[in-house]
Amino acid sequence: METRLQRALPTECPMTAALNAVGGKWSLICLFWLDSGTRRFNELRRLMPDISHKVLAATLRHLEHEGLISRTVYAEVPPRVEYCISSHGESVRPIIQAVRAWGREHIEWRQLEPVSHG
Repeated sequence: METRLQRALPTECPMTAALNAVGGKWSLICLFWLDSGTRRFNELRRLMPDISHKVLAATLRHLEHEGLISRTVYAEVPPRVEYCISSHGESVRPIIQAVRAWGREHIEWRQLEPVSHG
């Protein structure tokens, strides 16, 4: 299992760096929703009903640590927390668009492909 120290070490490999930053199952989906506007935690949960509270919290912490999103806490009672994509996070937009386009094509391909019974 990877330790925090190992994960924090920089890598010289561009693919590894990219996948470390946005390779989590939910990372690109979170960035997709935050790219269209500032959102609160529960709003993100509603937009991604299959993600657990724990996994969403961990994903948001990771994206914030990578500098891809910004977290703002408002001093209210109860506290209000909002998430938005950072200027660095906006640089991921072409990747999100490419993955969505490929995903659409893949769905269509799967629908046309005969089911394998192996």
